Amino acid sequence: MTLMSRNPLEPTRIGEIRPSQLITTSGVGAVVDLPGMSVIVRGLDEWKPGIEIDEARLLAQVRQVLPDAGITKLLAAPYDPSASKDPTTRIGIPTTTFPRWLRCPACRQLLPIDGAEQLKLIHRWGRRPDMAKWIHTNCPKQNGGETKRRPCIPARFVVACSHGHIDEFPYIDFVHKNAATPCPGPQLRLNDAGSVLGPRVTITCTACGNSRNIAEASGTRGADTLPYCRGRHPHLQIFEDCQEPLKLMVLGASNLWFNDTLTALHLPSESREHAIATLVEHNWQILGSGMETKVLRAVISGMPALHALSDFTDEQLAQAIEIERERRQSHDRQSQPEAVDLLGAEWKMFSHPTTQLHDDDFLAEETAAPEGFSTFVAGVVKVHRLREVTASVGFTRIDAPYNLEQRHVERAPLARNRVGWVPAVERRGEGIFIQLNEDLVAKWCNRAENHEDIKRLRAANDQWRLNRGLPTGTHLPVPRLLLIHTLSHLLLRRVALECGYSATSIRERLYVGTTEQPTAGFLLSTAASDSEGTLGGLVALGDQRFLGRLLDQVREDARTCSSDPHCAEYLPEPPSDQLHGAACHACLFASETSCEAGNRWLHRGVLADLGSGLAIDW
Repeated sequence: MTLMSRNPLEPTRIGEIRPSQLITTSGVGAVVDLPGMSVIVRGLDEWKPGIEIDEARLLAQVRQVLPDAGITKLLAAPYDPSASKDPTTRIGIPTTTFPRWLRCPACRQLLPIDGAEQLKLIHRWGRRPDMAKWIHTNCPKQNGGETKRRPCIPARFVVACSHGHIDEFPYIDFVHKNAATPCPGPQLRLNDAGSVLGPRVTITCTACGNSRNIAEASGTRGADTLPYCRGRHPHLQIFEDCQEPLKLMVLGASNLWFNDTLTALHLPSESREHAIATLVEHNWQILGSGMETKVLRAVISGMPALHALSDFTDEQLAQAIEIERERRQSHDRQSQPEAVDLLGAEWKMFSHPTTQLHDDDFLAEETAAPEGFSTFVAGVVKVHRLREVTASVGFTRIDAPYNLEQRHVERAPLARNRVGWVPAVERRGEGIFIQLNEDLVAKWCNRAENHEDIKRLRAANDQWRLNRGLPTGTHLPVPRLLLIHTLSHLLLRRVALECGYSATSIRERLYVGTTEQPTAGFLLSTAASDSEGTLGGLVALGDQRFLGRLLDQVREDARTCSSDPHCAEYLPEPPSDQLHGAACHACLFASETSCEAGNRWLHRGVLADLGSGLAIDW
């Protein structure tokens, strides 16, 4: 997929990323580091619509989360095969250079792109987007032609607020604050040097001699130094009303952008009526074009993906197509989005698996629980085939979305206007589902409910919500969540060592349930955008002989950590809002693409005796 720079005169190809990265790491509003520059991905108003992805359950959930956005479709990354004969230019995502302050690597001068005559965008190699660059044309320390000049690099610092806004660092105001005399014309230079005593990044104005260390804008000192947020969304080219305090951010920081997503797993139909409805839904772009019966039959016989429709009569096909058309038209007329329980339907399927209920995108097989864990593990399901669809509904900055209890209220928008769709990606792969013994889990949860560790974490949760203006006093099933989530992370780390997939490509899906209908289980899965899915390395570890050994190792991993005793003794102390106990990067934390909860609600003490008496007997 190609990233295009939004040059006012002519769009320019300046980089490439995978379509799946638009959902995970480089979506709308994300700052993307490219070989020659740094850009921000523009809003959906600037995108060309792509191919529609059919997943009715996920679409209903997106409509429920974004009730005022008028969402009617899930669309993949734009694809236009007729745009060019060159396959590398068939897809284009618009971007804008950000930050707009650049630094010349030779003379160290800071230059703004807007209004600066000394900067020039050079890109004369259409098939080499990595060679696009900004150059300093008047640099006194560089000689030679434009193509030989070293590219200017993005300035290292930006500012952001918790409402999702991001802006340029105010270099000019920062340097000249409290200056005795006005500056005749700012000429800024950025100098940095390594030091064990702290950052030595200095911004100097060579025109008036004023100079300040960037450390004066960081941490608590930044509250007095930096202005209030002016509500800038550079990906939408708009400003909003906002008076939140700004925070100094380093370009490339992991908390500069968090995508807020929803994911649904494809579930097979339970009857012939559901089966034909599902097939029509997933192939609507072909079947909904209004073709005649003879043409429709020829298309079905010529496309392997539609061969299953050959078993249905012409009347059944016509009826199913008409029902699907009415269902799609009704989305625009609905005032209240329909409620849907994504996890509940998946739990029902996984907790009662059968190989009789499957299709091309789903096949699950129940297998025996490992020896020695039959009282703790109620069931193991090897998911040989699965299809997951993930849709982006917004993004956050500074704090990751808090999805387990309620969706983050400070989600930034993907578009200025009602575009009627959100970007999505579908992947196919495999997984292992593990169901825990509900009686054992429920008994332990009742015992742990009033434990000191649980009280500490509940207090930290109230503080976390209070710090972000959210209502306190909510009732998360903390013991159950800690147990399922901690076991999921420990097993994920062990599985990654043996299955052939990296830990960042394995994802968890937690099934904690509700107070009225508690559940206890999790799915570890990996998937790829390729239509053939993955190779089976993960699902093979669900066999009894392998899984028992892995759980033995998980039990041992829960007891020790290379950061002990500090890790084992950690619990949040008021007024801390850290939502984890004995957990750290050395033992439990996983990548952002793997964890559903942002590495919150983890505690080794629920699986191993760390001296508090909280651990479950498993």
